[in-house]
Amino acid sequence: MHTPTLEQHRGPLFKSKRRQTTTNQCCGSTSTIIKVVLAISTFVVLFTVPLLHRMVALDSQMPSARDQELNHQFVTVKDDTGGIVAAAAASEDEQRSKRKGEETKTNREATDEVAWEIIPATDATLARLKPATLCTCAKCGSTSMWEELFAIVQGRSFKSMNYTGPPWIHKLSNKKLWTNIHAEKKTDWSNFKNQDSFALIRDPKERIVSAWKSKITCDTYKEIRGHKRLVPKLLELAGSSNITARTDKGFPCLDLSDYLAVLSHIHAQGQEGSLDDHFLPQHLGCFKNAPPSLWTVVTTVSDPTARCSLKSVVTKSANMSNTHDDCQMVKRHGRKIESTNITREDEVMLETITRKEYELLGQYLNV
Repeated sequence: MHTPTLEQHRGPLFKSKRRQTTTNQCCGSTSTIIKVVLAISTFVVLFTVPLLHRMVALDSQMPSARDQELNHQFVTVKDDTGGIVAAAAASEDEQRSKRKGEETKTNREATDEVAWEIIPATDATLARLKPATLCTCAKCGSTSMWEELFAIVQGRSFKSMNYTGPPWIHKLSNKKLWTNIHAEKKTDWSNFKNQDSFALIRDPKERIVSAWKSKITCDTYKEIRGHKRLVPKLLELAGSSNITARTDKGFPCLDLSDYLAVLSHIHAQGQEGSLDDHFLPQHLGCFKNAPPSLWTVVTTVSDPTARCSLKSVVTKSANMSNTHDDCQMVKRHGRKIESTNITREDEVMLETITRKEYELLGQYLNV
């Protein structure tokens, strides 16, 4: 006789409960795993998202390697004990602006025009004046030339205006002063031969030394306009030059020999076209678009007929005077090279710096 087992006695109800228990155990294990995964995911999200956000913020604030390099560019100057100090550090905005400018022009001589084209402004002046191209350079007697031109076209002396700039008299487009002419920087040279033209030049060596005396020299007991702007710019343009400025007088300045050495270094690197107007070679100024031979008049401020020559270029009836007193331009400034102590080494550097100018302008200079 067959005897039923205990499980058989318990019947189907026991089997169902057993299956339910197994299922609950399985589901419980799965739920635990899911909870662990969710907990880990939540931890990862809470930890990594702020971290990534912080890394992005820091990256946006950190300057690039190029910006760091530019922000650490300094012009070196000597202090009163002979040590080197950092000065004239270019700001980040200034450097960015400079880089933007460098992208649109590779050389100063490619875009900056120094010549003016003038035309009569009214019917009344049209009867007396004529279109012309005029040009001079900084430290060539430019103030004298523009004051003489003012008297010719405006019919009164500049001194009588009691005018103080800026803008200065050199800006011919300033309508507060120049009411009888329209003037623009000359960019279209296709009609150059159809107009009379006048260019005022200067002996290149005298001009370079004069620029030093008026803007760069240390031979002064007070700061002059140009020291804090032009000295750092020269040193920056020279780049790898080991020359530094003096500051023992409270402002950056250069002795003549150092100044000439800096200019020599700039010329040797082919950067002379980027020089400030006061040091820019004359062949890269008035004559970069038209050689001297094509100009109606090329002369110096010391030429005894300079004023009358200017008048003949801009007026229809010049009424040239036979007396030098009426035709001489009045010199406003002037520094002779003979009054400066120049060593043989300085002379060699001057000759090197100005060689191209003498080759182009030698025959037009008054000896």
